[in-house]
Amino acid sequence: MTIGPPDDAAQAPDGESEGAVPAATAPPMWRRIMSGALTVAVLVVVFAFVIPQFSDYGAMLDYVGDITVTGWGVLMVVTIAFLAAYPVVLTTVLRTLRFREAFPNHMTGTAITNTLPSGGAFALAVNYAMYLSWGFTPQSVSAGLLAAGVWDWYGRIALPVLAVLGVALVGEALPWMWAVSIGGAAWVAFSIWLMVLILRSKPAAAAVARWIDGVSTRVAGWLRRDPPAAHDAVLQFRTDLRATISNRAMPLTGATIANHVAMAGLFGACIYTVGVSTDQIPVPWVVLAFALGRFLVMIPVSPGGLGLVDLGWIGLLTLGWQTTDPGTAVDTDLIAAGVLLFRALSLFPPIPLGMASWLFWRSNRSWRKDWREVRRGETEPG
Repeated sequence: MTIGPPDDAAQAPDGESEGAVPAATAPPMWRRIMSGALTVAVLVVVFAFVIPQFSDYGAMLDYVGDITVTGWGVLMVVTIAFLAAYPVVLTTVLRTLRFREAFPNHMTGTAITNTLPSGGAFALAVNYAMYLSWGFTPQSVSAGLLAAGVWDWYGRIALPVLAVLGVALVGEALPWMWAVSIGGAAWVAFSIWLMVLILRSKPAAAAVARWIDGVSTRVAGWLRRDPPAAHDAVLQFRTDLRATISNRAMPLTGATIANHVAMAGLFGACIYTVGVSTDQIPVPWVVLAFALGRFLVMIPVSPGGLGLVDLGWIGLLTLGWQTTDPGTAVDTDLIAAGVLLFRALSLFPPIPLGMASWLFWRSNRSWRKDWREVRRGETEPG
């Protein structure tokens, strides 16, 4: 299927390119074959050999089958909240973007990411094409997605720090958790200070850019590669982020928090609905396991980190049970059932929704606008 824009929406008048619009350039065939083979190998090893060593799929299905009607109702509600949370973030960072546009855009990109190894590049290209076809300028899309990404990264770092503090309050914190918490808190504080410095003062931003440029040039020299244009990138980062978060920092913060709460909420609901009790694994432990496991998603081995992340979640939750309730045997079937239920509810619903959204975008013409004339995302329509 064609995943690019249906028209030349990414070109400015007179053939001049305006804005950085990513292209879904296919990698070499050998690389795609190797990537696909690695993905299959990881999934086979994890789900056919590793998990059966400590869990039984039949027992997992029994636990899922024992979920009550009320439990399924709760799962449906939190799944809907999970699916709707990030589109709200997008409507915050892209001026004039409507939820009815943000939702199919996000579902389409998520469906590609969830089905293709390293599908993020393809998903980003499709997302851009959809935005441009609806009249958004390349600059506004780049700036908006940058701001959403920066805030999401802060949330991803802050969540395990807060979870460790919660685990400490219930008296079950381990020494390595304090190291993670202190290191995470220091990194969050430093990165926020650095970002505020860059945003508030252009001379300070230029000084930071020169420092980063020097470090990156030195590292590139050691690696015998061309140095990146770090100086220009930092200044462009400042311009884009200032344009996006002007008068929107607090709404963006609130939307980002709600998005992370929705994700952690679905994970926790799956764990507790299958039968795990808070006496066995307290809520802070569940949140900590989820937050730490999300870092494994950044290893682009399989779609959504499928396999490796699941092992990480099962291991962390098992550790939480052993630490909280050492007098009882850990039911790894129960833990694995909750983890795989979360996988099913977070991974699979976006796929049919994304396919339907993509077909709708390709066929619907009523939303189409020329971004060179409308320039959505920069000014409110008058």
